[in-house]
Amino acid sequence: MPLANKFYRAHKFRGKARRHDPCMVVRDAQNQIIACGSLRKLTDSQLLAGVAVAEESRGKGVARFLLQQMAEAYDDSTFTFPYRHLVPFYESLGYTEVAESGLPSAIVDRFHTYQKQGRDILIMRYQAPR
Repeated sequence: MPLANKFYRAHKFRGKARRHDPCMVVRDAQNQIIACGSLRKLTDSQLLAGVAVAEESRGKGVARFLLQQMAEAYDDSTFTFPYRHLVPFYESLGYTEVAESGLPSAIVDRFHTYQKQGRDILIMRYQAPR
């Protein structure tokens, strides 16, 4: 966790890894962390959060690799709040856009908090392949 948080700070990302939440990193050939993501455990769901890739490693499939590896821990109660321009990417990984109605309050409340911060985001839910 401390190394993941150091990565977030060094690259000026808002994310923060928490001690009890699963976190995964991707390292380059020099063993430097180049990407990070975590699953926030909530009461009746989990939130994919803090997905970040170092600028020099973007566009090389690193985020796709990270999220495909993390998918082992996903289920139908896994949500994420991607920026609008990233929706096609998340759809390619099995997420679909969902309306707020009927979702767990922990998801909706957190979504509203992020929206109030001016983030252009929406709610997506993971749909396991059938």
